[in-house]
Amino acid sequence: MKEEFEKLAAAGKIEGRHVAALTHLAEAGCCTHRSWGFGRIKTVDTVFARFTIDFAGKPGHPMDLAFAAESLKPVAKDHILARKATDLDAVRHLAMHHLDLIKIVLNSFGGKATTDQIQQVLVPDVITSDWKKWWETARREMKKDGHFIVPLKKTEPVVYQAQEMSLQDRLLTDFRAAKGLKARVVVVAEILKADSDLKDRTACANEVIAALNPDIVSHQRTQPAVALEAIFARDELREATGTTPVAGEISAAQVWLQDGIRLGPLLEAIPAVKHYRALESFKQANPEKWQDVLRGALNHVSAKLAKEIAGILIHSGKLDLLKESLARLINQHGASSELLLWFGKERTEDFVDILGPEVFRAMLTAMERDQFNEKRSNRLRDFILEDQ
Repeated sequence: MKEEFEKLAAAGKIEGRHVAALTHLAEAGCCTHRSWGFGRIKTVDTVFARFTIDFAGKPGHPMDLAFAAESLKPVAKDHILARKATDLDAVRHLAMHHLDLIKIVLNSFGGKATTDQIQQVLVPDVITSDWKKWWETARREMKKDGHFIVPLKKTEPVVYQAQEMSLQDRLLTDFRAAKGLKARVVVVAEILKADSDLKDRTACANEVIAALNPDIVSHQRTQPAVALEAIFARDELREATGTTPVAGEISAAQVWLQDGIRLGPLLEAIPAVKHYRALESFKQANPEKWQDVLRGALNHVSAKLAKEIAGILIHSGKLDLLKESLARLINQHGASSELLLWFGKERTEDFVDILGPEVFRAMLTAMERDQFNEKRSNRLRDFILEDQ
């Protein structure tokens, strides 16, 4: 086509500077326009100097060659958009081979793309059923494959690299690059998930634990919740890999026994999935007074955390003490809306002797108190209105 375009330029129908751009467009056969999106070039008319292009919603659209050269970008034949346009069935078949399809998508976007970009280009044309299930399988395969870098955050891009890197090397690279102890704990969680696929579990664990320990020391007073998370992650990694404890390590008990530690605020700063373990560690660190402290904290924490505290009291044989605390708070109308929200949702046989009209009166009092204190949350009210 280059010769044809050169003839048009010689005849003055297009400018010479457009020849290269038009040649690339004609050879690619597909293009993109900033407003109309992806298009497939159907015909090249050298008599009237125009393309005929099928855009989404604008099939058979004629476009002057000079305008096309200025406004269109060629899309290579191996680009995912071009493959979808030319042979969608083949691309759908390729979806059974997750890594092959992801590689094509990433290469189409310069070697990297976010999860949202990948979903946008594949759903619903290629992945016609359960995207979430397909993507979770693809993520697992990518993490094991040495060519893909799968980020922890959804907003960061998945990257394809020609040079293969082992799963262990990639995870250690992520760990070393993580900024801050909390970010490192997130990577340790990924290492624990991939534990059985690591080439040298002991070496990996030793490097990670050696890096965590000094960070735990520096965080135990300023950010005790983060220090606890790191201690749990460190101990889980050690247990999974069978590595030997290091002398002088900070333990969870040492964090709890520091002066000025407040149970409720510290627990609220820890992810919910770690609440039970944190409570167990507090119990072990305070064998004589743990139940009294937990009962005292019940009225000052979220409904979710109140459930965890109640659960550990019940499992430890302290149901009567728990009921005593609940009955007193309810009868005195001192129970918080969060505590009553948990209690209203719970309603098990264990509390049948407490669940009477006084509970509802205590709920009304708690809502009035929240309104007086200009508390914005209306979760207890919403629960009462929704619960038939």
